[in-house]
Amino acid sequence: MILANVAAEGSLRVVPVTEGHIPAETVWLDLVSPTEADDALTEAFAGISVPTREEMGEIEQSSRLYMEGGARYMTASVLCGADTETPVMLAVTFILSGGRLITVRYGEPKAFPTVAGRLGKACPAGITGEALLIELLEAIVDRAADVLEQIGSDVERISKRIFDRSQGRENSNQRYRAILSHIGRKEGLVSYARESLASLQRLLSFLGTETDGATVTKDAKASVKSMSRDVAGLSDYANFLGDKLQFLLDATIGMVGLEQNNIIKIFAVLSVVLMPPTLIASIYGMNFQHMPELDWTYAYPAALVGMVISGILPYLFFKWRRWL
Repeated sequence: MILANVAAEGSLRVVPVTEGHIPAETVWLDLVSPTEADDALTEAFAGISVPTREEMGEIEQSSRLYMEGGARYMTASVLCGADTETPVMLAVTFILSGGRLITVRYGEPKAFPTVAGRLGKACPAGITGEALLIELLEAIVDRAADVLEQIGSDVERISKRIFDRSQGRENSNQRYRAILSHIGRKEGLVSYARESLASLQRLLSFLGTETDGATVTKDAKASVKSMSRDVAGLSDYANFLGDKLQFLLDATIGMVGLEQNNIIKIFAVLSVVLMPPTLIASIYGMNFQHMPELDWTYAYPAALVGMVISGILPYLFFKWRRWL
């Protein structure tokens, strides 16, 4: 699908290309999951080559950031679906050519409908593809900041749940299993955010540098510099969250170990407490003919009392040594 964005009457109007005709005044050409026919139509209109999905997925920097035919190609990894249970990394290609912006994507990052909706209400006169690219990149950075902020709040809740002692009758096994699951999901999300920020940082460095005579305006350079600082700060915060999640993971595993030790300690104490009574019962369970206590009237209750006392004494000894 091809969405042609045309600036007219103080707004950016979206014109879906359905009949194979792209308006000549298009300033932003948005290719959403394009077919081969869409690629061919765009190439004929803009006079550039459109990268395939496989080419967009290459990880070499030279394959993601380059100049070709006077057009500047920039591919970034963008976090998509951060609010869902299955976030993914989406490769998005930005192409600046002839004052137009061409984007190629196979998903729906929130930054795109956000920018399109905002400019659809009010759009500066004479907006260029370069200005649209800056708008999109700022929206992507803002979205990354929102995601990291939400992750930070979730990490605080996880931390309180791990170290909160007033858990009532909540099952420890289920609680720690849920905590480990949450930590795993947040760690994966932080890893995606790190990857996206690193990709954006490389893109901004390429955009702000003069390459083969291609450069950006002074205002765009100022915006790129500001975004670079923001991305660096967000990267540091993402690293902090990653370290904190690792600490919480270690703490949770430690808590699970303590719970297991407490259970094992109970069984160990019970085995020691029951050992003397078992010994007494074993002795008097022997079928020997000559046992002096067998003819004693109070032998049975005396044996019972001896077993109870022999069980209480080890327990009191453990309490005195503060082993319990």
